[in-house]
Amino acid sequence: MELRQIQIFYTAAQTLNFTKAGAKLGYAQSNITGQIRQLEEELQVKLFERLGRGIQLTNEGQSFLKNAEQILHLCQVAKEEFSSHVFRGTISIGAAETLCVYRLPKILTEYRKLYPFVEIRVQTESCDNLFSLIKANAIDVALVLTDTIKSPDMAIQTLHQETMTIVTSPFHRLAQQQKKMSPHDFSDECLILTSPGCGYRPLILSCLKKHNVKPGSIMEFSSVGAIKECTICGLGAAILPKIAVKDELERKKLVEFAWDGPHFDVKTQLIYHREKWITPALRAFLELCNTIAS
Repeated sequence: MELRQIQIFYTAAQTLNFTKAGAKLGYAQSNITGQIRQLEEELQVKLFERLGRGIQLTNEGQSFLKNAEQILHLCQVAKEEFSSHVFRGTISIGAAETLCVYRLPKILTEYRKLYPFVEIRVQTESCDNLFSLIKANAIDVALVLTDTIKSPDMAIQTLHQETMTIVTSPFHRLAQQQKKMSPHDFSDECLILTSPGCGYRPLILSCLKKHNVKPGSIMEFSSVGAIKECTICGLGAAILPKIAVKDELERKKLVEFAWDGPHFDVKTQLIYHREKWITPALRAFLELCNTIAS
């Protein structure tokens, strides 16, 4: 049984006329008749019967028509799944919490408009864990917030150069005394910091270490939201990506300081394994990330 024969049968069943079916499919009437006969011989049933000048489906033909419709529908679904115009499938995305909140939604909103049939799975993890998940093929792609990545296994696209900023509560003593901070200002200060595994945490600690600075105390949180709230409460000072505190700065819940210290080279970077098979849906996501970032 060939797919072509099923298509011929289905068209003949719709038109109830072999000549019209042939014209619709681009076959001669004799070819239509021959293919139907072969199908009947293989199934060992009569699919059509002649009534005067016309044809009608037999009971067996009506039963086979239901199967033919399902087969042709599944074929169409299979074609659409790999069509460049109708993407389907699933993409698994990992993202640092800050990027999941402040960068990813814009990308996903546009992607959803263009490719509504793709299933999207997102999980937030520390940058260290995201690298492990990529290598284990547990996720397809990740958005990380860190300095320049040097990994031969990874394909890397830089999307944004991020600005880091030092913030405190407007009622904090430092906010009352100065508008600029240097690494040495953390000597007697509580530093509210992200947990180990965060991509930019090592840059902050390395900066202080180079200046022989040990903070008065350290508070660690896995959530940027928790860091902001504790900073707003006046518990200490934090160094965060500016995109994460933009709203709080505008509402004057936090104040920022000019930074009299070394530059923090922090970037939003898109990573995936170099040997990863790039499906059409995933390729569209990668291209969209670059388009929105540019």
